[in-house]
Amino acid sequence: MLNPSRFFSSFSILTARLSIGFWVGGAMLFVITSVAEQRHPQFDSVIRDQLATIRFPLYYIFGWCCLGTTLLATAAGSILNSGRMRSRLLMVLGLTLLSTTIAIADYRLIYAPLQDLITPPGQARNQQFLTLHDRSRIINEVHLAIAMVAAIIVCLPDRSLND
Repeated sequence: MLNPSRFFSSFSILTARLSIGFWVGGAMLFVITSVAEQRHPQFDSVIRDQLATIRFPLYYIFGWCCLGTTLLATAAGSILNSGRMRSRLLMVLGLTLLSTTIAIADYRLIYAPLQDLITPPGQARNQQFLTLHDRSRIINEVHLAIAMVAAIIVCLPDRSLND
């Protein structure tokens, strides 16, 4: 017979693994395609700015949904598990919370002012834009690296499954 506690424990771990994996993979794909678009010779600055104002809000929404789901799943999993798995899930919870906090700060302090600088589209890039853009790149690298570490930790096999 199926043990409900075991089922929800396994389901929370599965959900955490999928959601953090979705975020890391989706963010990497987003960066690859965004760089390709920005370097495409047939796209002028107006099109590049329009693409940024359309795509980046969706990037942040997708990220917050994935990271939020990971937070909920790891919190539930840490309550439902004990021992090493609880410790791992608490570590992933902490890393994901840090990554989420950085992503929210990036949106509010970096992306929102950047979006104002490219609205309306096609404006010349001033020093403030270049500074904010560079900061955004660095902050995203940091928060995605933290999310990737969390994904690796949560995706490690559970030793108890092999016993």
